[in-house]
Amino acid sequence: MGDLNLKVPRVRYGNTFRPSLLPEKWKRVDKDYENLLVALLANGYTRARIKNTLEGLNLPYSEESIEDLVNLIYDHLQFYKDSTLEEEMFAVFIDAYHGKLRDEEGKVKDISIYVSVGINMEGHKTIIGWWVKRGRENKAFWAEVLQDIVSRGLSRVGIFVTDDFSGLRGILRQYFPLSDHQLCFVHLQRNLRREFGETYKEIKVELKKIKDSYTKEEAEGYWSRLIEIVRKIKPKRAKELEEKKDNYLAFTQYPEEIRKYIYTTNTVESINSGLELMRMELGGYFPSIKSLEVNLFIQLSNLNDRWMRKPIGVIRGNLYRIHQLMNIKFGAQDYALDRSDD
Repeated sequence: MGDLNLKVPRVRYGNTFRPSLLPEKWKRVDKDYENLLVALLANGYTRARIKNTLEGLNLPYSEESIEDLVNLIYDHLQFYKDSTLEEEMFAVFIDAYHGKLRDEEGKVKDISIYVSVGINMEGHKTIIGWWVKRGRENKAFWAEVLQDIVSRGLSRVGIFVTDDFSGLRGILRQYFPLSDHQLCFVHLQRNLRREFGETYKEIKVELKKIKDSYTKEEAEGYWSRLIEIVRKIKPKRAKELEEKKDNYLAFTQYPEEIRKYIYTTNTVESINSGLELMRMELGGYFPSIKSLEVNLFIQLSNLNDRWMRKPIGVIRGNLYRIHQLMNIKFGAQDYALDRSDD
């Protein structure tokens, strides 16, 4: 074709020339470098701390590289939050973490992060989802959460385990009317200890008997005695506990070997510890919703991978009995027909 006689515009940067129409130079980095950045983000490192760490390792720092990686993770995060759930689970746990977030105006405000973990019908723990809420929860919020879970495919749950969140008990009955709902027994113990001081010694005895009961009927007897102790000091509190009896004793309907996994939200509280550590590493508050979700997603993904490698032994050993309970709860014929399609 011959010479084209192109004249490329140049802009001088220091002692070098570079065409002004081209974007800034990019550097090729290997997978180990990317993995290092992901690991630093996952451990709650701030941008400044990441920069110092990389410089200490004689590695290049690029704000663009960090931002590109965050955006890539955020894309995966959105896909994960919309991913299909298993149709049935033995147990679903929901717990809250309360922290601080810097909003768009630079003000630090209170937020709540609700994380849900499930135990599937093979005995594996798995992350179901998470939701960030500014202010207190209400019925509208719980309707959104449960609608999200249902729309992603989860339709049968043996037992939900939660704290006594405002509005959740009623809305849960609407979306999962056949599921049991266990209110965290450990949180009940903590609350009663704080509320009743010296009288808690008597209450503690009855709580232990409830946990050790062989049947739900036996547990109900001890629960009645607990209510009488509470009523002598706080009648209103006694009435509230009586109304929630079935929620606090739901775990007693299940085999003794697996009760320790379903009477408390401790399954989720290990995640809360990670969130607290992350918040402290970030200076006492989360810098943005996006930063919070990206860091949380990385931690939850790593945790989920570990969980899926090894099921809970006691749950795995009682799968036959768990399936029997699900048969009874959801109707043996319909349940068996649905499972035959798997």
